[in-house]
Amino acid sequence: MQARPAGSLEEVVNLSPLPLAVFVVDAAGRITSWNRACEKLAGYGAADIRHCSLDQIIAFDDPATVTWIGDRVNEDSTGELICADGHRVPVRVTVAPQSLDPDQPGGYSVIVVPRAGLAPTRYALIQDLPIADIIEELPCVFYVIDQSGHLLLWNHQLEDALEMASEELPTFNVQNFFDERDQAMIVEKILNAFERGRSYHEADLVGKHGKRTTFLFHCSRASLGSLPVVFGTGLDITSRKEAERGLRVRERAMYASVNAIVITCCADGADNVIEYVNPAFEQITGYTLAEVKGRNPRFMRVEDCDVGEQHRIHDAVARRQSVRAVLRNRRKNGEIFWNDLRIDPVGSMEGEVTHFVGVINDITEARHYERRLQHLAHHDALTGLANRTLLLERLKAAIDAASSHRRQGALAFLDLDNFKHINDTFGHEAGDAVLREIAARLRDSMREEDTVARLGGDEFVLVIAEQTDVTQLACLVERVRQSVSAPVVVEGKEILPGTSIGVSLFPQDGRTVDAVMRAADAAMYHAKTLGRNNVQFYSEELNQVVHQHLLLEASLSRAIRNGELVLGYQPKVDLRTGKVVGAEALVRWQHPVDGIIAPDIFIPVAEQTGLIIPLGDWVLDEACATLHALAAVGIEDFVIAVNLSARQLRQRRFVNRLADTLARHGVPAHRLELEVTESQLMDHPEEARDALAQLKLLGVRLSIDDFGTGYSSLSHLQKFPVDCIKIDRSFLGGGTDPDDGHEVITRAIIALGHNLKLQVIAEGVETIEQLTFLRDHDCDQMQGYYFSPALAQDGLQEMLRRDARLPM
Repeated sequence: MQARPAGSLEEVVNLSPLPLAVFVVDAAGRITSWNRACEKLAGYGAADIRHCSLDQIIAFDDPATVTWIGDRVNEDSTGELICADGHRVPVRVTVAPQSLDPDQPGGYSVIVVPRAGLAPTRYALIQDLPIADIIEELPCVFYVIDQSGHLLLWNHQLEDALEMASEELPTFNVQNFFDERDQAMIVEKILNAFERGRSYHEADLVGKHGKRTTFLFHCSRASLGSLPVVFGTGLDITSRKEAERGLRVRERAMYASVNAIVITCCADGADNVIEYVNPAFEQITGYTLAEVKGRNPRFMRVEDCDVGEQHRIHDAVARRQSVRAVLRNRRKNGEIFWNDLRIDPVGSMEGEVTHFVGVINDITEARHYERRLQHLAHHDALTGLANRTLLLERLKAAIDAASSHRRQGALAFLDLDNFKHINDTFGHEAGDAVLREIAARLRDSMREEDTVARLGGDEFVLVIAEQTDVTQLACLVERVRQSVSAPVVVEGKEILPGTSIGVSLFPQDGRTVDAVMRAADAAMYHAKTLGRNNVQFYSEELNQVVHQHLLLEASLSRAIRNGELVLGYQPKVDLRTGKVVGAEALVRWQHPVDGIIAPDIFIPVAEQTGLIIPLGDWVLDEACATLHALAAVGIEDFVIAVNLSARQLRQRRFVNRLADTLARHGVPAHRLELEVTESQLMDHPEEARDALAQLKLLGVRLSIDDFGTGYSSLSHLQKFPVDCIKIDRSFLGGGTDPDDGHEVITRAIIALGHNLKLQVIAEGVETIEQLTFLRDHDCDQMQGYYFSPALAQDGLQEMLRRDARLPM
């Protein structure tokens, strides 16, 4: 500590310390040592007090009841201090053992303090205090300033803050230690201290080398002899100011958050009452801070709902742990909302949890949308019946129940007769109306516990549980056939549908889903061969039908080897420019005897037998050859899409083979697009995601075909590295009715795709109304008979050469 010669230290510091006299006595009560305060207070010298008994110095108020000094340990004793000049000072005496002192075993410390109101106003003991050392060790800066604004006295903390040596400080006016913009305020504060006796302020000390430190200064007026001065302290509050700034930022973040934030207090036994909620809480719940402050948040819970989640929250809070739960709460207006809630504890500096912070995310819309998607994933969009996914679940449960309880069930396959003729004659809208009517008739014909499903197209399936009497079952199925075959009136026109029905029994005809479905399918085909519009049960005689299936398998294997397969290319058109930007490769079978065989006949056989692998490799090779041929004539900005089967996607070396094919034809990977269906992805989503990730690394484009027909979770779609989604033709509808359910789904799929940064392609576009609808709702591309059927390679090349476009 540095000082200028301007009066003694006693004049600078006007302290009134408490005189604390301390004796040390042995077990017999003889004084062995003392401090100077003892000498000052009692007036004894060293020779006078040595070996004196404590009773000679202090007259206790209770000498008769306490005879041994040890009995006074930790007791509050009173008495009088007998001073050297004979007068007595009332004192309070505290005795503490000195057993921890190895040099004074068995000794005691005796602390003597004058009782309140009797101590003198000032003691000469001040000279015993190491004032210089105390000031130098203060946890703050200390200073004395004269009226000219120069330092007279300071400690090393001030030197450290200013980055100056002691000899430099007196040469500066103290206002120069601060930022220029603060100097006027500093001068004003110092003058206020001189005039009014004290002042305080916050400011940054600026060091010689630029270091800035924020201090809270307190100034008081005093004098050094006759010299008026201001002395004071400065407490470093840099960390506190930074913490305050951080708190302001975090408070603003909480205030502006779109998620509701609620802070509850659990300190001092509080029952997690609300202390703060942000505006988002008020918007989501309808409650203001004034309405909820002091209440436990559980007042919003919905009784008898999500009890398990409520227990998890209660247990976690009781354990002072974080927890996340999804549950329903009630808004102020009584409306129930879904709440994705995260609760975290907040601890004090001592580590004790005093508060909890809850973040509320209103996921009501997401839950409703997920349920809608869930319904779409398990139900046919056109008829509302169960789809293949739900059918397989229900059928497996029925087979397991029948096997466990030794009961019998039945599976019926229904295929409408000549449904293509209905579509061709009356139009697709009429065909859809027929399908919806038949679906309604099937629901009306079946019991609540039975399942009615539509597999797609004109195929329906019935799962009939616990039907022990075959005769009654036959009557039921016949009634179903008659109901389906009754005329359907559409826009005044009478349409006569018919149906061929095949029935298998379980567990007799099979103990697995696959076996039971194969048996019913075989029975249905047998019904068709017998003239249609009849019912047939599965029997051993139907093995002949299976034999025909084997013949088709053998023929397909030969067709792949002999080059009987051909590719057609259906153009894809950009709906904003009308330009042909790509094509989908569609395989056809040119049978030497039967002529053209549609893919819906031989592709299922290829899938079941594994022939889809060589067939798929051939298609990829042909498509790459076509891309190479187009590039040779200058057509390079063109993408060909190829359908990828589930078996191909699961092959380990498929990516390597595809890379070799692209390299062999010299085709850049981004010109090839692979289409996979939703059902393929959802069978094994994790495996599918890994396989698609490898294909994406190769550089090919990826798309989801038939989107909306088999999707079960929006979260999976976000994880698949796809470039585009294709709207299934079943969702396009007629394109004329604004309230049509198809249009609602189509709009939702387009919006969903764009929100996920994906291109959206509509397939099966056949009418100007559908085209107009897609353009109006910003669909990216289309393909379908409205623009062009599938073309051979030379036809596609000629179309691209002419730059044929869709009229705008």
